[in-house]
Amino acid sequence: MITNPLDRLCVFIMAGGSGERFWPASRTATPKHLLKLLGDQTLLEQTVRRFEGVVSFEQIFVLTNVAQLEATLQAVPFLPSANIIAEPAKRDTAPAAALATGIAMARRPDAIVALFPADAMIHDLNGFRRQLGEAAAYVAENPSILTFSITPTHASTGFGYLQLGRSLPSAGASRIVTVERFIEKPDAARAGEFFLGKNHGWNAGMFLWQA
Repeated sequence: MITNPLDRLCVFIMAGGSGERFWPASRTATPKHLLKLLGDQTLLEQTVRRFEGVVSFEQIFVLTNVAQLEATLQAVPFLPSANIIAEPAKRDTAPAAALATGIAMARRPDAIVALFPADAMIHDLNGFRRQLGEAAAYVAENPSILTFSITPTHASTGFGYLQLGRSLPSAGASRIVTVERFIEKPDAARAGEFFLGKNHGWNAGMFLWQA
């Protein structure tokens, strides 16, 4: 039976930051993604609602930590409370990805995991939703780890970079390519080379894979 890839999608939002970047506005219990920095909604709520109409709220999970659990529940009261998972300790992205995979597989063996940060700002909502659907469709047919590349607007030393490789066949409008290597935040000279060479993208920290 042919299934819609979006029906297999389990969206996990990483929302367990330490609250250091916007200190003193942010604290351990109320980090950046729990603040209303860009509108009348917290960054976390904006992120969750970005998936509204693409998947059901039952398919959206928030990975936070015990210190932020209550504030997270208050920020997204429309999500099932069981979908807010509080990790006992901060262990960064890899363990969060493993936890997400385990939860998704328990939900359905053919699940596709989508892992996103809680604090991204995306203006082109329709474009994002289209690309998410195309990404899910690609991963459903091609076991792989897919990440989103952002076209650099300047030579930034604050982002990790993806060295982009050959184009891969895909049915959607999005361009899907191999990633030859990941480069952690480069110095200014190297960032300038990446920007001028137009063969590198910023790593958005957004990933999809088959559970």
